[in-house]
Amino acid sequence: MKEDRPVMAELAKRRFALWREVMGVGDFVRGSVVVLRRPCTYERCRLCREGKRHPATYLSLKEKGKTRLVYLPKRLVAEARQWVGEWRRLDGLLVEMSKTNVELLRLLARRKARRGD
Repeated sequence: MKEDRPVMAELAKRRFALWREVMGVGDFVRGSVVVLRRPCTYERCRLCREGKRHPATYLSLKEKGKTRLVYLPKRLVAEARQWVGEWRRLDGLLVEMSKTNVELLRLLARRKARRGD
């Protein structure tokens, strides 16, 4: 039991440090920024006649199991990419926090088993 104390203290420190990082995460969105090429509605468009398409940027996300696209004007593309990056960072932090909590639970279970609880 006493040998577990330093390990538990380190895990608690790690969890606290992860919480601090989580609190520092900025705006986020779960999804991906994608560029699709689509034809326009202008009948005389040279690009469309040549079989080329116009690029348009979207935020791709899942809602109730279905993929949804949200159009992103050019001025918002960089911000959307940053928000997606923040989501990925947050997700990684939460995975690390979960692993830390699993280790804490293992130590607590081992401690209770030794006590006979």
